Amino acid sequence: MPNLKHNLPLSHCHAGQISQITALQGDSEIKMRLVHLGFHTNSVVELILIRGQNLVVCVDGSRFAVDKQIANYIQVEPLS
Repeated sequence: MPNLKHNLPLSHCHAGQISQITALQGDSEIKMRLVHLGFHTNSVVELILIRGQNLVVCVDGSRFAVDKQIANYIQVEPLS
């Protein structure tokens, strides 16, 4: 069983933090939405900016905003 003690939701990261995605949670519709946005297990994601309930992230060179509710479904392990 993998060591999950360092995993946390993307919504709990701080601006400028670089993390590796360890899991996508939620129902199949939410998981598919995240995959279509470019979130994949083992991908590296950078949290660029937090503005209110929105997070600006960079995944595989693409920048976009997700709200904190969606970011709660993205489990990451901080790299920096």
